[in-house]
Amino acid sequence: VFAYVVVTAGRLLHVAAGERRFDPAAWYVLGLLATCLALYALTALLPLTAASVLALLALLTLVLDFLGARQRIALGSDWRALAGFALCAAFTAAWCIEPARAYETVLDRGILPVWGDYFVHAARISQFGGSLALGRGSIFLADYPTSFYHFASYFSAAPLAGLLDQPGLALSMSAWLPLGFLAMASGAYVLGERLSRAVGGIAALAVVAILPDASDYGLRNGFLSFHWSVFAHPGAMYALGAAFLSLAFLDRWSREPARPALVASALLAASILLFRAHVFLLYLPAWLATVAYCRAQRTGRRRIGLGLAAVLGVAAGGTSLLLSHLERAFPTVFWRFEGPALGRFLEITHSGMGPTAYTDLYAEIVMGDPWGYSMLVGIGLAFLAALGVVALLLPLAALLCKRQGWLRSFDIFPAFLAYSWLLLMLFAPLTWAVHGPELIDRPVVLLYACAGIWSLCLMLRWLVSWRTRAAGRAWWPALVGALLALPVTLHDSAAMAKPKFDSGQPYIALHVAPGVVEASAFLRAHALPGDTFAVAGLGNELAVVDLPAEICALSGLPTLLARPHLEMIKDGPRERLAQARLAALRDIDRESDYRQAMMMLRSLRVQWYVVPDKQGPRWDPAKAHAAFRSGTISLYRTGGAEDNSVTRH
Repeated sequence: VFAYVVVTAGRLLHVAAGERRFDPAAWYVLGLLATCLALYALTALLPLTAASVLALLALLTLVLDFLGARQRIALGSDWRALAGFALCAAFTAAWCIEPARAYETVLDRGILPVWGDYFVHAARISQFGGSLALGRGSIFLADYPTSFYHFASYFSAAPLAGLLDQPGLALSMSAWLPLGFLAMASGAYVLGERLSRAVGGIAALAVVAILPDASDYGLRNGFLSFHWSVFAHPGAMYALGAAFLSLAFLDRWSREPARPALVASALLAASILLFRAHVFLLYLPAWLATVAYCRAQRTGRRRIGLGLAAVLGVAAGGTSLLLSHLERAFPTVFWRFEGPALGRFLEITHSGMGPTAYTDLYAEIVMGDPWGYSMLVGIGLAFLAALGVVALLLPLAALLCKRQGWLRSFDIFPAFLAYSWLLLMLFAPLTWAVHGPELIDRPVVLLYACAGIWSLCLMLRWLVSWRTRAAGRAWWPALVGALLALPVTLHDSAAMAKPKFDSGQPYIALHVAPGVVEASAFLRAHALPGDTFAVAGLGNELAVVDLPAEICALSGLPTLLARPHLEMIKDGPRERLAQARLAALRDIDRESDYRQAMMMLRSLRVQWYVVPDKQGPRWDPAKAHAAFRSGTISLYRTGGAEDNSVTRH
């Protein structure tokens, strides 16, 4: 059902945008993004699970498909397009088969062998798709409205939480991740095909799925690694898929006056905000500048590029200044932003994420010249570390194509994108997140991917025109090369997706405390919709993943409070509620009478209480009243002693 909705909806939208050719890769990306956005909107408006809304979408898609049967495109009408999409699927399997086993590793060994944030992502998937969390708001702060953020990508897996009756952690790695990788790979293939025909599609796929990224050679800066970044933050894969397809439609509009293509490109550009806000901040200025530049080229205004650069710079500086004033005037609203992020970004990137091939170089430069050219050197090193050899190959390929007359106005986009990243470095503010300059480092995946795709496609465009002028002849060698690279990718992908900086190593092998998996399974089996659990011993220190978040990911049950520090640094009402709940839980920890503790928990509307300690709580040191025990975990049901049947694992 899910596959039918995605592919059919994508085909219908592709036709609505004025495209009538057989293009399964574009259909998949369009359909997946549209399905995610529709589920996001409808679940926010209706008291239904994502699976129920998917059923409504399936019915609507079926009706529209039947009504448009006369316009249906024959399957397999372009076998090269079908082969390209199959190649995208094959490389998706090669990259994602190892992470898909991670849930079994958690169950068997209590270790999560992927980036630790998957616990957080998994809890969000359960929040939007699990029946236990329906209508409960934030799964980390039960019965409080969830914040508006780039959550749309979770809805690729959220319907499956209900359809397959699985917790979010299982689906985050076996559904959410591979569906996003396939969107990224397919979108790259479509864009490459627009830039340099079918062989360009394979070249673009090679950039995101075959070739090593810039962290594997040269400066070897693992913090700016493309593959690590997209696997640590898979929502970026959905954003990249949307960006690539938006660019493919924009390329069509730049060649011919096709308004539906421009509208489709604009809608896809806007949708990036709901999939990955960081990528949106980098993409939108470059997209707007490219649209203006292509339109100006038609009227012969060739100097428009310099004017657009100045406009973007003024706009970025003005936006940064506005945010700083708003943050001071309305601290409870604009709580996410602080001062400029550039200094912190350069320090973290060049000195705090070793080992690199230039360890201590930037620190020595700063010590010798703290306010002079060191910033310029740091920015230049950031471009080289992020792009690697692409930083040299792209201008060379553009120059060769220009000399042969094969450079188009649309090919200005990578230059605008690089300039947009420079503006982010200069003007982006620090955020409340763990390390601060995430508005600069998180979007770099888009810059690397686009620069790499344009580099190879422009080089192919020049080689084909220079040698044979027959792009079709180059497709077969490219296909054979990709197939030969498939087993190598399968062997090396796990290592390429892991962090290459020392400080990231602890986050790819998080150990779950003994008993957490079993207690979460018990909760999932016995909890009812409307139930809430709480965890004893919470503190307010910074923790991206804590025990309540792990249980949310494994059980799908909302918690009274998780990650208190991250809740307390947000808006005023959320901060006060988190503080009040934390204080109440600490009062329960200090209580010595069992019945009084149960009454206090019931007053908080908590049905399940988790004690993560070998020793029982002060009000039950022998754990005699626990409903479930396993490892270091004791689980209490707040219905009273007469309702608690002890289960030991």
